This record gives sequence, C-alpha cells and structure tokens, in this order.
Amino acid sequence: MADSKAPREPQELYILVTGANSGLGFSICCRLADEFLSSHHYDDSLTIIFTTRSARKAEDTRRRLEAHLQQSANSTSSNAARVKFVSESVDLNNLLSTRTLARRLLQTVPKLDAIILNAGIGGWHGVNWPEAIWGIITDLIYQVTWPTFKLAHTGVLTDRQTEKEEEPALGNLFCANVFGHYMLAHNVVPLLKKAQSPNGPGRVIWVSSMEGNINFFDINDIQGLYTKAPYESTKALTDLLALTSDLPSTRPWAVDGFLRSDNETEDENHATAELTPTMYLSHPGICATSIMPLPFGLAWCMVAAFWLARMLGSPWHTMSTYLGAWSSVFLALSSQGALDAAESPYRHSGGGRVKWGSSANRLGVASVCSTEIEGWGHGGVVGGPFLDADRNRRRKRGMVDLTREDKENFEELGRQCWKQMEELRIKWDAILDEAEKKKAATTAAAAAETAQ
Repeated sequence: MADSKAPREPQELYILVTGANSGLGFSICCRLADEFLSSHHYDDSLTIIFTTRSARKAEDTRRRLEAHLQQSANSTSSNAARVKFVSESVDLNNLLSTRTLARRLLQTVPKLDAIILNAGIGGWHGVNWPEAIWGIITDLIYQVTWPTFKLAHTGVLTDRQTEKEEEPALGNLFCANVFGHYMLAHNVVPLLKKAQSPNGPGRVIWVSSMEGNINFFDINDIQGLYTKAPYESTKALTDLLALTSDLPSTRPWAVDGFLRSDNETEDENHATAELTPTMYLSHPGICATSIMPLPFGLAWCMVAAFWLARMLGSPWHTMSTYLGAWSSVFLALSSQGALDAAESPYRHSGGGRVKWGSSANRLGVASVCSTEIEGWGHGGVVGGPFLDADRNRRRKRGMVDLTREDKENFEELGRQCWKQMEELRIKWDAILDEAEKKKAATTAAAAAETAQ
C-alpha cells in the first residue's frame, strides 16, 4: 500500500552573522555549521552569510570556516555540501554601507531565517591597573565578570556619513554596536518575513553582554556620548530594545515601525502579522577575546583568571568563544516550538522575553540559561528567581528581587528607547536618501559631460 503521507519538503535555511572574521562571530559560524549537521535532516541545507569589513578578511575567513567544516566531527563529503558560506562586506559605522549590504541581500538571497547581530567594538583604551590588581585579588569572580577598572574614551564620533555640511552627531560605539545593526535589520525585514516554519517567523538575534546594565544608561544620552562607560551603555540599550520589543507599549515603534517593510502599508502590516519577525537576546558569557586589547602575557593572565573564576563557581566563564556561541546558535536553529517552550515558564508567570546566556560548568560543559538583569530580573517575572535552575545559579552581588515598580520603569524606559531609535532611523533615512540623490545627480551630470 502506498504511503499516504506527503513527501517531506527539504528546508533551506539562510542565516546572516555580522562581524565573523574572528572571535565570537567566527565561532558562531563554526557552531552553526556543526549544530546544523548534527540536528537537521540530511535533505536540509544551510547558507551562512557572514560579514567582514574587507575583501581580504572575507577570503581568509571563508578559508578558515571551510577548513573547520571539513574537520568537523559531523562532517562527511556529503554532509559538508549541505553547508555553504557566503561572504559580504559591511562597515557598521557607515550607514550607507549598511544600506548597500541590505540592497544586495534583497537581490541575491531568497529569505533570511535569522540574523545574528554580533559585530561590535569595546572602545576601551586601557586599564586602571591598581584598581584591577586589587579587585582581582580581593573580589575575583565579580571583577572578571563585571569589571569596574576598564577605561574608555568619551564622546567619540563616527566619521562623517555624507557630504552634507550639517549632519547630526553619531556616536562611534553607538553606531558600531547598535544603530548600524538597527538600520541593517530594518532594511532586511522583507527577507525575514519570508522565513517559513518550523523555524519561522524570521528572527532578529541581538548579541549583548554580561556588562549591559541600565545603571550605565541615560535615556537623555541614548548614544552614550557623555558616559564614561559607552560600551556598557550600548549593551544596556540592546537589552532594553530586545526585551521590550513585543510589549503593547512599544508596538507603534517596534512592530509597526522597525519590523515593518518600508513599502508596506499599515493594512498590509496587520494582514501579515503572523510573519512579523521576532526578537531574541543572547550573550556569550565571559570569553577570552581580543575585544579588550592586552599584551600577550597579560592576555594569558586573563585566561588564567577566567579559569579560576569558573573553578570557584562562576557559571558565566565560558572562556572559549565556541562555548560562548551556544546561546546565539540555540536561538537561531531551534524550532519555534522549542523556543516558545523555553520561554513559557517565564511568560506563564507574568514575564516576557528572556536574556539567554551561554553558561559553562567546571568541566566546560556548555548550556543556555536565563540571565538576571537589573530592572527585568529573570524574564520579567516579578519577585526573585523562581525556577530551580535560576535560583541555584550564583547571583550577582547586590542584585535585588524584581518589583512591579522596577518592571514598569524598565518597560517605560524601553518605550522611550524605541521611540527615540525610530525617530533617529527616520531622520537618518531622509539624510541618506538626500545624499544618494545628490550623488546620482552628480554622476549623471558627469556622464553627460563626458558623452559630449
């Protein structure tokens, strides 16, 4: 008797990863390939579109990724053919560059199942060594998880975006860590809306940090131009945007603005509500990377301190970027049902989005778990940690149980962030439109003059 079941349709997944030439971004690409080969059907395929800042870095990164794929424990000649690496170039501190990449993707890629917004810079220029040495000796775990001794420049701006005489100020770290990604993600929303189940709708996965803390963030300085902790400010903004993205109070700017295609009417937006991309938030724990510039010998001292912190019970010292990549990969490759199930205990207790972090035990076995943050607790659930896994995990010193007032303040802060970010996006879109029209007119005039 013939099988009455319809034949299974092979899945083709497309995932964009920014900042992949080294460190965490490179490891995210490696782990995406490994986990895909071990968990998905042999008929399925994965295209990883990774970005670097130059063609030279792109070619080197592709070569190293393909070498990793060939050496992977899950890879055979037939398996390796299921994963494809495609390189793209973008400078997130150049908004015209993010536009160019988005337009190219719209023309060359059929859809995007997920975008992992990983690229970024630290912006630190040094270390307060007396404070660092004393802090690590007397308070090791805290100081190598939430360090207070890093020194950063204040008020650093990007290069000019256009030739316009008067141009709004644009913070260097703000643009590299948040706004460049924000503009890119908005412009590829049409591709995210084409993602299909079981993984659909498309996912916007923001990569944050353990150091994101609303105490470093000022809504009146959303770009972090006046703070002494601009990196921490940008990561706090990332948390606020991602964790409040699905709230009714942010809908006019998040769902009906940022997550809507520019050529889509309001009626069309509501008609395709089930296709609206979803936002998730991840962080890699504490990895040994070059984001904080250190001499070779001191870099090994840093690794040793991280290892000791893990042995003393820190759940966040993944150390390896490959282990740190797990939370982002989990959010990108899991079925929608699996992600909903992971969030359901928090939502059923009155919470919402969760900050998912990569964790590692003393033996280096990685897992993905909720991260408690100031103003939002664990997944926005009022009160202290209520799941055994969260309650038994080492808590940040000074953390207090989430109150309803704190949660309301966090949500209101998120609403204001979304409002300001959308206003900024619209303002810059108009500036970039004008710059592109002016450039096109100049090019056309030069061509006409040459033709004469």
